[in-house]
Amino acid sequence: MSQKKATIVNLAASHVSIAVFGSDQGSLELQQFLVEEIAPGQTNDDEWLGSAVNAVADLVQAHGLAGRRVTVIAPSFLLLQKALKVPQVERERQAQIVAFEAQNAIPYPLNEVNWDSQVMASDGVEAEVLLFALRTEVAARIATLIMGAGLRPASIQAAPLLDSQAFLLAGGAATEEVLIVNVGARSTTLSFVGPSGANIQSANIGGNLLTQGVSDNTGEPFANAEAVKVGYYSGVIHLPESDPKVAVLQANAQSFIRRLTQDINRRLINLKRGAAGRQPTRILLTGRGALIPGLSEQLSETLRLPPELFDPSAFLRLGKNVSADYVQHHRHQISEVIGEAARLVLPQTAGVNLIPRNIAAQVAFDARKPWLITAALIAALAPLPVYLAYSEAASFNADQVRELKRRQNDLNGHLSSLKTTREQANELRAVSTQLESVVLNQANWSTALADLQARVGECKNTWVEEVRVRREAKAAAP
Repeated sequence: MSQKKATIVNLAASHVSIAVFGSDQGSLELQQFLVEEIAPGQTNDDEWLGSAVNAVADLVQAHGLAGRRVTVIAPSFLLLQKALKVPQVERERQAQIVAFEAQNAIPYPLNEVNWDSQVMASDGVEAEVLLFALRTEVAARIATLIMGAGLRPASIQAAPLLDSQAFLLAGGAATEEVLIVNVGARSTTLSFVGPSGANIQSANIGGNLLTQGVSDNTGEPFANAEAVKVGYYSGVIHLPESDPKVAVLQANAQSFIRRLTQDINRRLINLKRGAAGRQPTRILLTGRGALIPGLSEQLSETLRLPPELFDPSAFLRLGKNVSADYVQHHRHQISEVIGEAARLVLPQTAGVNLIPRNIAAQVAFDARKPWLITAALIAALAPLPVYLAYSEAASFNADQVRELKRRQNDLNGHLSSLKTTREQANELRAVSTQLESVVLNQANWSTALADLQARVGECKNTWVEEVRVRREAKAAAP
């Protein structure tokens, strides 16, 4: 059985990554994993996208990945996300209802966005549907830039859907209620996973909020504040307690943690008040924003649950070219990538595709081009055996004609010789006939000459000038 493969490009707020996965008999193998950081503080989406795709292009060129068919993961801050409740009816009818509801839920004309939906849960009466939309111009720019980087984008996936799939791949039980908190640079994704399905929410709270606070309070540029934040909390930069930056960092960290915890708690209360009355029994943290000191303790105190670090990479098989230390270092940046790769092995997965249809069709056609060229070449070469056979037969016939003409020339020469010989034979035959006649009639000549002499002797004064002989056939006896 051939191994299924997937190449995934993750466009995150602070980094990009390219991962190559393979699956064999239900096991997922990470065959290649590359991460490239991008300049921090790029709040302009066009500027961020240009930097992100440039980083992708550098990875593609450096590692020879050009021409790969890829899935692109779009971050939540680019997406419009809406939760809908629609009647649980047959699929075609439900799709029509979702399309009608999308007109009201999306604040843009539908012809200006690429949108898709995913059923997240159902109680048999109503279905919870998650709607994602991406501005068409943004989706087209992402796909075009990715193609310019040397890759072939087959789909654009929504990042918020993927943590829950990574949880299921990592052995998560569908019988427990789990909250997965993915704290990114510009947003935080909350994935409630349980027996009744998944509930996905996104909050515009991320690590950049802390960086911006540090920048505002210290007067440092955003990039410098980000470097101080990352260096201080990672232990690379050591600041004395008397340094004013330490107080600023701690104060802004507490403010960020408090705001994030309050938002999570509010969403949990609203979820508990819902019809299903859901309440998580476990909390899993991922994303580099989750590494801020004090966040885990604050969540534990507020939610009465001790958070655990979510590391789905521990359940992967690593290929021979993948460093375990490298994956471990980036374990907080890989959950969404693993969630997308889970499609290779999970029987049921959630997902959308926000790539423009015309670009998807072009990419699909480009993928078929080698086969079409091969088919055209085969069709063009199909008459070749017939032509070769005809050419060989024609060459053989031409050789035979040349041989026959050569023999004809030889025979014509023999015929000419025979004609000359025959004429000579006929002349000799005529002479021979005359000689034969003379030989056969030699006795008659003696008698005739003796008779002529006797007659001349009887006639006086007579001489003979010419003698003519006429032969007559002997008269038949009566």
